[in-house]
Amino acid sequence: MGRTIKLLLYYLIYQFATQGVFTCGYMVYHHTTQLPNLTDPSGVTLLLMSQLIGTLALVVHLLAWKYVRLNRQTLAYYNSGSVLAVSILFIIGMGLWCNYLSELVNLPNNMEATFETMMHHPAGIIAIVVMAPIAEELLFRGAIQGHLLRKWKKPAAAIIVSSLLFGAIHGNPAQIPFAFVLGLALGWIYYRSGSLIPSILMHFINNGTSVVLFLYSDNPDATMQEAFGTTDAICIAAAGVVLTLACIYIFRKKLLPQPADWQEETA
Repeated sequence: MGRTIKLLLYYLIYQFATQGVFTCGYMVYHHTTQLPNLTDPSGVTLLLMSQLIGTLALVVHLLAWKYVRLNRQTLAYYNSGSVLAVSILFIIGMGLWCNYLSELVNLPNNMEATFETMMHHPAGIIAIVVMAPIAEELLFRGAIQGHLLRKWKKPAAAIIVSSLLFGAIHGNPAQIPFAFVLGLALGWIYYRSGSLIPSILMHFINNGTSVVLFLYSDNPDATMQEAFGTTDAICIAAAGVVLTLACIYIFRKKLLPQPADWQEETA
């Protein structure tokens, strides 16, 4: 687990280091000892730009030090319409029933105000929709899960551990359970395909859908039951379960009948 812990530390160090540098620059420029205020547009922009640069630095680090190798296997399926299409249906189906269950559990959303601020700012949208899927899939699936798959030779353990870390790193009670379940799905697809492309696409669809619904919904805080009624919400969640299971069946029987070869250091 030493390498896994080191990779998580890299993730945290890049985030805190860039935020620290930008914050110090802000304080020096404005001749103040106060931290940037999220109600101040310049402060919001500064913090979001630091997050983007920290995420980009992590991506560069993972690739430059070859924790993840972009090769024929890790970039496979970028031209496979069937795999990518079913991947999209898979994450849509999961979103339907996971959102419903999340609303029933109703855990505290400690980062609601932060996400609202991010989703009203171009840099925040880029961070959520583009950079997060790329960086998190490279880190949690490519670097961490890929290493554990080759080292442990126990696929289920590797997928579960990487998913637990993926959920925990979000640090928000309302996100952690869904992030864990999402991690299981993304990890399973990565294990079966050996490619990061489907999981990045699924992650992109998941985050992008959340942003679009927030920005264009008449009431972004409405639950599924409030929006559609109790009976219809249950039916929608049930349809999501059916769609999820159908996609798993198609992957196992038609598109990805055999797991990728994890015997060699290919990722």
